Amino acid sequence: MDVEVLFSTVVTMLILSGIVVAANYADLRRDPRLRQWVLGVLLVLNILLVMWYGLLPLVAGEQDAGQAATLGSFVLALVFGGLATAFLLEPARARLAGWSLLRRGPTPAGPPSAAVRFPEPQPGEPLFPQMLNYYTTAPAREAGSVEGAGARPAARDMSARGFDPRSMVHAVALVFCIYLLGTQFITFVLGGGLEGVAEGFAEGLTAWDLILNGLPLVIIPVLGVGLGIRRNFRQVLARLGLRPMTLRELGVAAGMTVALLILVSIVGSTWQLLVPPETFEEQTRASEALAESVTTIWLALVLAASAAISEEIAFRGALQPVFGFWPTAIIFALTHMQYALTPATLIILGVAIAFGWIRVRYSTTVAIVTHFLYNFIPLAANVAIGTEALHWFHGLGLFR
Repeated sequence: MDVEVLFSTVVTMLILSGIVVAANYADLRRDPRLRQWVLGVLLVLNILLVMWYGLLPLVAGEQDAGQAATLGSFVLALVFGGLATAFLLEPARARLAGWSLLRRGPTPAGPPSAAVRFPEPQPGEPLFPQMLNYYTTAPAREAGSVEGAGARPAARDMSARGFDPRSMVHAVALVFCIYLLGTQFITFVLGGGLEGVAEGFAEGLTAWDLILNGLPLVIIPVLGVGLGIRRNFRQVLARLGLRPMTLRELGVAAGMTVALLILVSIVGSTWQLLVPPETFEEQTRASEALAESVTTIWLALVLAASAAISEEIAFRGALQPVFGFWPTAIIFALTHMQYALTPATLIILGVAIAFGWIRVRYSTTVAIVTHFLYNFIPLAANVAIGTEALHWFHGLGLFR
C-alpha cells in the first residue's frame, strides 16, 4: 500500500468527517454560528477543488495528460466548484428541493394515511425531528422506539420527506456528492480516459487498497446520519436500513442476482453485435483490466464485499431517503467512470434501479447481499474458469 495514498485518504476522511459532525450539531442546536462555520469550510474546500484539480494541472502542464485534458480538467473544476458554491446558498437549495424527483422518494406499500407529518419544533427540541425518526411510515412514538420489546426496523420506512434545504446535514450531503462526481470526472480526464483507467487496474489491486477505498463510504454516511449526536447505534442501523435478513429475503437477493446477470448478458451480447469489434474492445478495456487484476478468490471476495457494503450504505442507505430514488440511481451510475459514456453506463443505471427498489421494498441489507452476489459470482468464475470463458461478461458492468 502506498503510504502517501494512505495518508491523503485518512486526512481527507478526517476533514470530511469533521464537517458532517459539525453539520449534525448545527442542525441539532440550531446554532447559526456553527452553520456559518460549516458553510465557510465548504467554501474553502470549493476553492481548493478548483485550484488543485483545475489551476494546478493547467499551470504545471501535466506531462502525462495532453493540453486538451488539462484544459478539460480546468473547465470541469470550475463547473463542479461553481455548483458546490451555488448550493451553499439556501435559496439555491430551496429551488432544488422543489424538483419533484428530489422532493419525494418512492411511496411505500400501505395506506397513504400512515405517513407522519411532524409538527413545528418547539424551543429545546431538535430542528428536524423527522431526521431522528428516519422518515418513517409508523407513528412517531413507534418510530423512535427502536429499543422496544420485540421491535424491528420496518422494511418500508421510506416515505421520504426528501431533501430539506434548511438542513446543514442535507446541504453537506449535496456538496459531497458534487465533490465525488467532480473528482471522478476530472481524474478520468486527466488519467487518459478509458485507456488510463485500464492501465491503472493493470498495476494490480490489493485487499488493503479495496478496503481503504471503501472506508470513507461507510464512515462518513454513518457519521452523517448522526451517530452519537442525533441517534444511537441501533437508530443509525434503522436509519440506514440495516437489519437481519429472513430466508425469504435471501431468496429474493439470489433471484434478483440471477435476473440481473441474465439481463446484463443479453444486453451485453446485443451491444457486442451492434458495434465493431475494435469499438467494443476499446469500450470494455477498463473492465477487462479490472477483472484480470483479480487473480484469487480471496481478492474477488474482498472486492465484491467492499464495493457492496460501502456503496449500498452510502447510496441506498444514507442518500436515497434524502435525494430520492431516481437521483440516487443516476449519481451512482455517474460515479462509475470506468465505463465512461458507453452502453455499460445504462447497465449500471439499471442495476442501481434494481438495488434502489430492493432498498424500498426490503432493506439495505438485502441490497448489500444482492450487490455482493452480483459482483462476486462473475469475479469468482473469472478466477476459476478463466478470462476467455467469460468474455461476454467483460465491460458489462459486472466487474466494479
